Amino acid sequence: MNSFLKKYTVALCAFMAVFTAIIPFTRAFFRLEINYNEGWNIFNATALVNRQSLYPIKYGWTSVNYPMLSFEILAQLHRFTHEYLFTARVVSLLSLVACSLLVAAIVKTLNSSWRSSILAGLFCLAVFCAAANIYVGMDDPQMLAQVFFLLAFLTYLRHRRSLPAIAFTALLFVVACFIKHNPIDFPLAVLIELILVSLPRAIWFSLCGILFAAIAVLLSIRFGGPYFLAQILAQRSYSSLKIVGQLIKVIRPLLLPFCVAAYTAFRLRKDATRRIATILFLTTLLVGSYFSGGQGVNINALFSAILAMSILLGLFWDQISSLRWQWTPRPQAAFAPLILFIWLIIPMIQSGNWLPIRALRHAAAAQTRFDEDIAFLQSHPGPALCESLLECNLAGKTYLYDTFNASALIRFRKLDADVFIDQILQHRFSAIQTDGLLPLVRDDSERWNPSIRDAIEANYVPALQHKDAAKYPYQNVVIYIPKAASR
Repeated sequence: MNSFLKKYTVALCAFMAVFTAIIPFTRAFFRLEINYNEGWNIFNATALVNRQSLYPIKYGWTSVNYPMLSFEILAQLHRFTHEYLFTARVVSLLSLVACSLLVAAIVKTLNSSWRSSILAGLFCLAVFCAAANIYVGMDDPQMLAQVFFLLAFLTYLRHRRSLPAIAFTALLFVVACFIKHNPIDFPLAVLIELILVSLPRAIWFSLCGILFAAIAVLLSIRFGGPYFLAQILAQRSYSSLKIVGQLIKVIRPLLLPFCVAAYTAFRLRKDATRRIATILFLTTLLVGSYFSGGQGVNINALFSAILAMSILLGLFWDQISSLRWQWTPRPQAAFAPLILFIWLIIPMIQSGNWLPIRALRHAAAAQTRFDEDIAFLQSHPGPALCESLLECNLAGKTYLYDTFNASALIRFRKLDADVFIDQILQHRFSAIQTDGLLPLVRDDSERWNPSIRDAIEANYVPALQHKDAAKYPYQNVVIYIPKAASR
């Protein structure tokens, strides 16, 4: 049995990776909203196509707290595809595949076998599809940014002593940060490693990074607008308790792989060649934990930690044949990868994706409801207010209000809610779409300021609601119309 598993382990693990990918890869081609960010990203890319500034004012009802490079990439791709949503989703899928290939290349560069490297790459693909499936195939820039972070990390590993290569590494890190700025854990790990081995090279890396970042900021201000830094650094609510919740949410379904990665990181801490994997694991956990406390931040804050875990598992599989356990003279090394891949069934059960046919039926039903929502919005001419920005975008509505960022700015007294409430009282909006009935929305909602929510409830009535929406993921929409129009 052990020889059979050793022979076919890679094939069995590849099969498991493909199984985990069925739902997120297929769902990407359904016309439905996977996440709030999708419509927001499309509206921002559209602004660039229409030669509009992304950061024209300091505080507005629509704001952009991401760097502009991802929007510019989508805007340029749109010139060839003439389509935003599925173009961005394909980029997301290809980015995950590229991340998996880069993880495999990094493990191979750290003096591992091809077998262990391939397994690490397959695990990277599988763990994202199983435990972070909502971000797979979603219009969001982070997966694309991770490609450049991993590419920079690989460049450094292969050319650690070359000053031009270190400068190029810094450049790639800056490019990655101007696609999505949160995952600074990769450049931090490289900086720590350089400080340990060569202070002059660490200074060179820092100076190059500062220079490239300064140029990128100036270009963003020149082409994006004068308030680039103000919007990127906009204040948001923060909770230390949320950090604990996010760590539990990410680590609990991946407890065994996480513990194996932590054990491997501990074993490699004194290995001069491979200790950077330990440093990366620690920096990704620390930085990811810090950002997890921010309002609106989800599992994506720990994406770098998941990548570091995949790298460490590849190194673990490379070393396991030399381990000896007390209860057996011959370690059953072939079982180790399979056990960790099979473990991913746990997060798949939690998400419901372990039954692909049922999950795809739910997605198809959600798409039907999504199309009904868009048709309803189109049947009501004039401005609309949407919590699902994608619905307003596909219905051809003007981008007027970003429920997440505007609510945060109201909370910090940067915007006056009364200005927007007056428009609600005047029935300026022909329709208002929400994710659920407003009476059920909490006062601490990330999307709705309580006073705006109450104004909508007092002046608008539900006109469309899917009564069986609770049975289906992706869809729990209510659309309101003015009370006068409902009579």
